Amino acid sequence: MLFVMVLYAMAATLSEDAARQLESAVYREVVHGDLQAAATQYRAILNLPKLPRPVAARALYQLGQCLEKSGRVAEARDTYGRLLREYSDQSGTASLARTRLSEANWSVPGPLNLKFDEGVPNQLPAAWFVPALPNDADNWAQLRTTGCLNAKSSCAVVMAPGNAPVRVSNLMQSFSAKAYRGRTVRFKAWVRVEASSPEDHAQMWLSVDRSNDQKGFFDNMSDRPIRSNTWISSEIQTRIDDDATFIKFGIMSVGRGRVWVDDVSLETVMENGGIQ
Repeated sequence: MLFVMVLYAMAATLSEDAARQLESAVYREVVHGDLQAAATQYRAILNLPKLPRPVAARALYQLGQCLEKSGRVAEARDTYGRLLREYSDQSGTASLARTRLSEANWSVPGPLNLKFDEGVPNQLPAAWFVPALPNDADNWAQLRTTGCLNAKSSCAVVMAPGNAPVRVSNLMQSFSAKAYRGRTVRFKAWVRVEASSPEDHAQMWLSVDRSNDQKGFFDNMSDRPIRSNTWISSEIQTRIDDDATFIKFGIMSVGRGRVWVDDVSLETVMENGGIQ
């Protein structure tokens, strides 16, 4: 009996601590306007063990708010979607997320800057993003003007920083699928891998979101990773669902090596095999 009482007391303490951390993060976001620090704190809360579901749901919602206010709308939309998938039982917070998804303008223009013509060398290419805080983004992917497929063009390099806890970097875009519904698209890119170990490789990926939070097509080339140290062209092709809402695509660097990317395209394929 005493053991059970101790367990209950520990659980209550953990719950109260998580709630206090959440309150502190909200204060930092709303009162101080420090979105980056608040987002970091929300992520830390979500990694706490045995996190009470009401606290987890609220932390996810507030993280979505931080991302939305920072202009990282694709990541904000995905965060609200995760909340609805994993915490639909938290009706109040889920309702807030559902409202944001229905009322906000999520029509991110794109795809954009596929040839990497825009941006500042050694910084994240314009119109692309990586799943990292803004101040860290340039450490995960950079625009380059040397080492590219064509000597006179720009390209991108994708890599995980040496001190990163995960060895995967992901350069990506997300945009409205409305113009592509019912059509077949082909995502292509030229890629080469500058490996530091035999396990280092690249993976292109293409994902389609559908209405009512349904998942459509998804392929991340896990069965055919790219390991070539010379430039090769790879592609993913699929028909876009008639109720598709968003298309997402990207190039991942897996391991400690560097993945070089150039001449990206997302083309509409006609029935006769031609490109529109």
